[in-house]
Amino acid sequence: MTKPNYTWRECYVHAVLETNPELKFVQICEAIAAIEQRRLTPVETEEELCELENADEGIRALIAECGMKPAR
Repeated sequence: MTKPNYTWRECYVHAVLETNPELKFVQICEAIAAIEQRRLTPVETEEELCELENADEGIRALIAECGMKPAR
């Protein structure tokens, strides 16, 4: 079964896979923006909600890995 293609997921995957530290910062910021943009409208499926929550955890891990300070 093929997973739905959520538009925010592409930005998130790019951030996860980026190896250049300078570009990784940009990719993380773009992923955060895409996820936050998606959250402006109701999430209709439990599957996407779960994936968004997992992506949030992944973003926090990427931020910690890069030594970035998360916004409060």
